[in-house]
Amino acid sequence: MPSKQRFLIQEGDHAGQVIDLREFPFTVGRSRDCSYVLDHTEISRLHAQITSDHENSFLEDVGSTNGTFVNGNRLEPGDSHRLRAGDRVSFAQICRWIFDDPATTAQIDPVDLPLLGLELDEAAARVTVGGVPLDPPLSPNQYILLALLVENAGRIVSREALCDRIWGPGQDVTDQTIDALVSRLRRRLLDADPGHDYIITRRGFGLMFENR
Repeated sequence: MPSKQRFLIQEGDHAGQVIDLREFPFTVGRSRDCSYVLDHTEISRLHAQITSDHENSFLEDVGSTNGTFVNGNRLEPGDSHRLRAGDRVSFAQICRWIFDDPATTAQIDPVDLPLLGLELDEAAARVTVGGVPLDPPLSPNQYILLALLVENAGRIVSREALCDRIWGPGQDVTDQTIDALVSRLRRRLLDADPGHDYIITRRGFGLMFENR
């Protein structure tokens, strides 16, 4: 079974929810027997299914009335689409998910790349990458941002949570300010370890930290 492959719900009441693909076939529809139930009149009882060949996941519309769409294109019933990281999937154009496959965006070469990763010494407010301390140290806001991401490693941290932790609740912080801070921190980490992106952007959701 593919490792860590999943969907992220993009909008609606369940926006931000993670749907792990653990068992196949993974069925989507209005029927209570489906792996994931979408209780909406526009959704067919059995709307779509995801299958696996143990390396890749494939999405198929199983004859739904209102269609299954990938990146805006409707799938023909019975056609199988190999899912790729970032694919935007819509069921009847009312429920939108994003396919997430971390293995395709953060691959590590165990021969050529160091595996020490990033370590955070909170007592000394010090960051080491590959066993080497960052010099000069991170700015206070960069450190707070990194500490929050490390604290939630493997989970998505929203922009609102970043603002609350760094600047305080209720502060009016522009997107440009947030993006500039994230960009500077990402650049410092990439300078220290060019072979690995520690800060992963999940568009529409927030940021996630992935250590080696």
